Amino acid sequence: MTKVISVISGKGGVGKTTVVSNLGTSLAQIGKNVVVIDANVTGASLGIHLGLPVVNPVTLNDVLRDDAFITQAMYRYKEGFSVIPASVGEIEANYGGLKSQISRLLGNTDIILIDAAAGVSEEVEAAIDACDEVLIVTNPEYTAVLGAVTARKLAKEKNKEMLGVIINRGMSEKHEMSVKEVELFLELPVIATIKNHHKVREAIAYRTPVVVHAPHSSVSRQMKSIAYKISGEDMPKDSVMDSIRAFFGRSISLSFE
Repeated sequence: MTKVISVISGKGGVGKTTVVSNLGTSLAQIGKNVVVIDANVTGASLGIHLGLPVVNPVTLNDVLRDDAFITQAMYRYKEGFSVIPASVGEIEANYGGLKSQISRLLGNTDIILIDAAAGVSEEVEAAIDACDEVLIVTNPEYTAVLGAVTARKLAKEKNKEMLGVIINRGMSEKHEMSVKEVELFLELPVIATIKNHHKVREAIAYRTPVVVHAPHSSVSRQMKSIAYKISGEDMPKDSVMDSIRAFFGRSISLSFE
């Protein structure tokens, strides 16, 4: 049975697409058949994060205009999963048919990850309508969390199962909201906290997921942990060599920050 998950946020700039690109990669690395869809059809960026061409022959925008089949907009990414990019630079799109188009992929894959637009627009509503489960990404600051409250309300109104919240780009600063505060505001469990890390910024610059760019970094381990949670599996314990690599990865990271 295919699991369809929409990843949403209350506002832009929280790192949602970074999370999606790394979760898709991590899920593929643990053996899942994954399709990642850029449903931000008026603000596409997923393909850029993954190093795909800025202009693709066929995109989700073409599919939603009924100019192509959804399988024609599907590209095999080098890390072992499929990507359906949106068109970069388009400001108008017909996203009403998103759910019916995604339904054509059911049964042929394990997990479909939908990178929704930010906020609570009709574009976001279409992404939520198309999914079974919702995952919220936010930063540990009031403006981001308050925006996420509205996004959560929209998903709840549509009776979607809520997987929980990922707190992204934490700096461990005093002014940040705590995990308990975020859970209180959103009435959802925080399933992971991802610290702000220079390796993530490097990976974005190189247009590759951080789990590929710096696989032994602490942030990559966090991403993989979320992938296991989403798939309903227990993350295996590190081998001695993995622990050594993780230790030296953290040491090197700290020396540059």
